[in-house]
Amino acid sequence: MPELPTSGQLRAVRTSAAVAEPFIVGAKGLGYNDPEVLSMRVQSGQIAVGLAALLLGLMVAVQFRLQKVVPPPTATNQLLSLLRQADQKRAQLSQQVAHLNMLLDKRLSQQASATRLEKQLTQEEILAGTVPVQGPGVVVKWANGSAPAAYQITDIDLLLLVNELRAAGAEAISINGQRITAQTEIRSAANYILINDTQSGAPFTIRAIGQPSQLAGALTLSGGLYDESQQEGLSMTIAKNHSVVIPAAPPAILSNIAQKSSP
Repeated sequence: MPELPTSGQLRAVRTSAAVAEPFIVGAKGLGYNDPEVLSMRVQSGQIAVGLAALLLGLMVAVQFRLQKVVPPPTATNQLLSLLRQADQKRAQLSQQVAHLNMLLDKRLSQQASATRLEKQLTQEEILAGTVPVQGPGVVVKWANGSAPAAYQITDIDLLLLVNELRAAGAEAISINGQRITAQTEIRSAANYILINDTQSGAPFTIRAIGQPSQLAGALTLSGGLYDESQQEGLSMTIAKNHSVVIPAAPPAILSNIAQKSSP
């Protein structure tokens, strides 16, 4: 059996244990109370605190951004209300635009009708001879020349000339200053010719408003009035003019027109 230590030996052992090193690590023998260990522990704590602070900062920043991107319920309701109001306003404006377009179309239609009526009235006034007119046309001078008495210009010749000019598109005609209308009478009386009950005789100056080339061409056709005048010894000249003035019909003729048109 092994020998048990005596009481004196036990005290020596306890004393030896009391002075022994509390902790030894590695070759340098660093322990819990060593300054380097304490420094490392402090640094580790600081790093942990820094990381925690960084994480907390990131969380705060994310929360702030979420609050900016996603509005609170009150702001959302306000936005929805504004959108509804905008839709209602847009609908009202659309109705107003449609109404204004309708009024504009009606106004344009009325203006078009007024313009058409005005043109029609002007055309009727020109045909009736109630207003003087001016425009491009021709001026024809027709004289007896050297023609014998049997071939001199008669009322029939003037009527033929008027018909030729009207067929060529003449809008207004006058003979020796007398406006030719639908009520005009051209007839012989003794040694002169009556036009609108006014005595007239050769030479005759005939003015006609229309397309100059067409009017002149109608008179100079082969075998037409110009050729016949040359053959019979009559004198006829035709001049194109960019501004021909024709007076209105005399008051007596206009009075007859008014009486015939009244109910």
